[in-house]
Amino acid sequence: SGVRFTHPQGGLFIWAELPEKIDAVKMLSSAVERKVAYVPGTYFCVDGGHLNTIRLNFSNSTPEQIETGMNTLKEIVEMQ
Repeated sequence: SGVRFTHPQGGLFIWAELPEKIDAVKMLSSAVERKVAYVPGTYFCVDGGHLNTIRLNFSNSTPEQIETGMNTLKEIVEMQ
């Protein structure tokens, strides 16, 4: 609930906006411990901010891996 994301027509990435209370930079270590990675969106913003955003790559994963990864991210977000 409260997550918005792009619906790509091509390309390699999905941009997601998490609820504002979530800091994707702080959340990253929990995700990596569980074998899921993303790039915090703040690193793509010239002035910083946007700590609640993430960029997800889907170009090198099977549909099954994507589903597993998204379920893992959902669990981590719900713990925040």
